[in-house]
Amino acid sequence: MPSNTQYAVRNTPVAYFLVGTTASGKSSVAQYIAEREGRLIVSADSMNLYRGMDIGTAKPSCSEREKADYAGFDLAEPTEKFSVAAYLDAVKPAFESGREIIVAGGTGLYVKCLTEGFDDVPPENTALRSELEALDFQSLENRAKKEATELFNTLTIDDQQNPRRLIRILERTAGDCEQAQQSSPARQNRAWNSRPKPVIVGLHVEREVLLQRIEQRVEAMYASGLLDEAKGLSELDLSPTALQAIGYAEAFAVLKNEMTLEAAKEKTVIRTRQLAKRQMTWFRNQLNVEWIETAAYQTVGKLAEAVSNAWKRNGATAVQFCG
Repeated sequence: MPSNTQYAVRNTPVAYFLVGTTASGKSSVAQYIAEREGRLIVSADSMNLYRGMDIGTAKPSCSEREKADYAGFDLAEPTEKFSVAAYLDAVKPAFESGREIIVAGGTGLYVKCLTEGFDDVPPENTALRSELEALDFQSLENRAKKEATELFNTLTIDDQQNPRRLIRILERTAGDCEQAQQSSPARQNRAWNSRPKPVIVGLHVEREVLLQRIEQRVEAMYASGLLDEAKGLSELDLSPTALQAIGYAEAFAVLKNEMTLEAAKEKTVIRTRQLAKRQMTWFRNQLNVEWIETAAYQTVGKLAEAVSNAWKRNGATAVQFCG
C-alpha cells in the first residue's frame, strides 16, 4: 500500500487524521497526543464550530483547552449558516502555521474535503449553468435530490439550502457535459472517488460498548446543564442546523413542554446511535481508513500509542485547499 507521503506535493501542508463515530474516544486520544507532543488539534466536526453550543457537542473542557491548542471550534454564531467552504477557509490558517497538526472529528465530508479537495469540477458548461440558475430553489433542490442523490446526501443541512452548492453538485454529476442526460448514481462522484485515497486512521468501538458510551454521554450532557444551555439558545434566531442538532432539538422540546425529560433523553440516544451508524457507513464508503480496534487497548495512553504508530507507518497526509 502506498504511503501518504507519496501523495504529498512540495510545500503542501500536511496533518495526521483521526476519525471515528461519535463517542469513539477520538477526542481523548487526540488530546493525549497533543499534550504530549505539543501538536495543534483541528476539529473536523460540523457542530463544534458553533459558539455557545458546548455541552451538546461535547467540546473540550476549559481545562483541556489550557493544555492543548485548538482550531475549528467556535467559528460561527448558531444563528449563522456555515458551509463546508466556509469551514475550509476558517481552518486554513492553522495548516499554514507550521505546527504539527492532528485533525480529529466525525464529519466525514470535512475530512474528505481536506484530504481530497472540494472544488474539482468538470469544465464549465455555460448552457447547463444558465439552465440551473434559472430554476427556483424548490425546483433546483428537487433536481439535485433526483440527479445527484449521493452528493446531495453528503451536504450539510446549510449546504443543502445553498443554491450555489446545489448547482455545483449537479455540474459535478453531469461530468462529461455531452453526456449529462445519461448521468447515473454510479457516475455521480466518479471524478472525486477516482483519485488516490490517503490512509486515514480510525477508531472502531464494539457495538455494545459504543451504545453504552452513547447512553452515558447523553446522561452526562443533561447533568452538565444542557437544558440551561438550550434555554439561552432558544432566544436566538437559530440556523436550521442548530435547530435540528442532536440533543438540542430534544432539549428545546422539553423547554416547550412538548416532551418529557426522559423522552428527550431516549430520543437523543436514538438519534446519536443513528448518527454513529451513518458516520461508519460514510467512513467505509468514502475514505480509506486503517481501523484500530479500541477493545485491544486498556488505557488512552496505549490507544494513543497505537494511533501514533499507525501515523508513523503511513506518514502525514497532504491537506488540499482547492478553489
